[in-house]
Amino acid sequence: MGIQNYTYLALQFIACLFALYNWKSYKNTALWIFLPFLIYSLINEFLATYIALNFKIRLLYNVYIMLSFLVYLYWFDRLLNLKMIKWILLGLFAAAVIYDIYSKGVMRPLLKTAVNFQSIMVLVGSVVFFAKLLRSKEVIHYQQLPAFWIVSGMLIFYIGYVPLSLMVGMGFHVDEFYALAIVLLNLLLYGSYIIGFYVAGKR
Repeated sequence: MGIQNYTYLALQFIACLFALYNWKSYKNTALWIFLPFLIYSLINEFLATYIALNFKIRLLYNVYIMLSFLVYLYWFDRLLNLKMIKWILLGLFAAAVIYDIYSKGVMRPLLKTAVNFQSIMVLVGSVVFFAKLLRSKEVIHYQQLPAFWIVSGMLIFYIGYVPLSLMVGMGFHVDEFYALAIVLLNLLLYGSYIIGFYVAGKR
């Protein structure tokens, strides 16, 4: 594994530690979903990287894409009360996954259509969350809200990820820049998670 992979593992490990340490403070809130998700992400990153490097198979990355969508959908449903919309989103995501598997398979290529759909959902959900926050009394103390930091990290990550993904999809040779940008985006994402868990522990 390279420096990039070790960086991901280190960030995920630190985020797991913060999540575990502050568990009692948020275990009865929607934030609980991120502790098992982060533990899974840490284990999956190690195993998926090893398998991808040695066997050129990306199945575990694709499993991660599907599970992460379910986690994000649950998260935004708890924050925004999506009601019927969540089932529509789930159906559209399932259709995107089926399309990717049918057209390219699931073992080697990434499920790009599904990832792009997930990115759009996160971006729209984040914008709606912040619009809702601005209209609430909680906006005065926004920096004390764990959800603010978690959603901020997700929004920053996907704002950066979407154009990078599109550039790669259009055939631009940006491999070195892409690798550096993804590391930076993960640093911002997991850094926001860490702050979110820290804030949760102070409430």
